[in-house]
Amino acid sequence: MKPIIQILGVAAIAGGVLRIAASFVTEMFSLGTLTLLYLETDVFLLLGIAGVYWARRASIGITGTVGTATFVLGILLVRVSAFSALGENGYRLGSIVALFGLAILSVETLRRRNEAYLSAALWILSMTLGVAIAVGIVPASVTILAGVTFGAGFVAAGMETLAS
Repeated sequence: MKPIIQILGVAAIAGGVLRIAASFVTEMFSLGTLTLLYLETDVFLLLGIAGVYWARRASIGITGTVGTATFVLGILLVRVSAFSALGENGYRLGSIVALFGLAILSVETLRRRNEAYLSAALWILSMTLGVAIAVGIVPASVTILAGVTFGAGFVAAGMETLAS
């Protein structure tokens, strides 16, 4: 099982790097290219969270499992939003659900004193920034930082998974 978890850890890193890159390239590429980039990113994030879950499953308990499942649900909502009546609102809803899931996983990781502190801190920061943007506390330009911290959380989680 360890080689599979390591491959999934690499997928988390790849998804995180792609998410970081996506924060800076939205004006550079066509809609078709961006759509492909976002799909690839989400596939790697889903594979990566599977690796994170399997590496941590013994130490995150039911709450961490619920957080992981909530993240997966959020990403799936993002993916189907283009095909549903929710449209752009579906994307926002999916993003919020995904971030909420990571926050649950992160808080449980920190509460249980799991060694994955960096990814947990980055994901909590990403959610905090997202909420601050949504309620207008910080300018929308901070969206780039929120995306970078989200992606960096996956890079850190992948590294933590490889080290476990």
